[in-house]
Amino acid sequence: MPETGRALRDTSDQLVRDLEALSTLEDEKRQLSPDDERFVDLATRIESIAMRVLVASGRQLELTEQIHRAADSGSPGAPAESIEETARPISAILADWRDAERRLEGAEPGSAEEREVEVLVEQLREEYRQAHEAARRENPP
Repeated sequence: MPETGRALRDTSDQLVRDLEALSTLEDEKRQLSPDDERFVDLATRIESIAMRVLVASGRQLELTEQIHRAADSGSPGAPAESIEETARPISAILADWRDAERRLEGAEPGSAEEREVEVLVEQLREEYRQAHEAARRENPP
């Protein structure tokens, strides 16, 4: 069951990142005039992210139902901590951050994809910083 708790954390984190990217891109699109060349590009990117959110939210529902049943029945393997308290390995955060940096390098300058990945890079940078500080607090030199 620990894998299920980590999977739920990963799914939840991805949902939060996608929702933040959706909000950022939608705010940007709202400021553009309809004849701006980025107008349709942003709308297309927003649709793509929204579809990921739809799929991930279905996956999250399956995981939460599974975890809730296990916790409700008193299963010894059921996660006892909240999603937020479930630690994400710092190596996984770093790997995601590096992947996002590579995606950013390959994105077309000024594109909606570039803007989306910039948001993702910033989120992962902050998550890494927080995880690193937490690890330092738990294991002082």
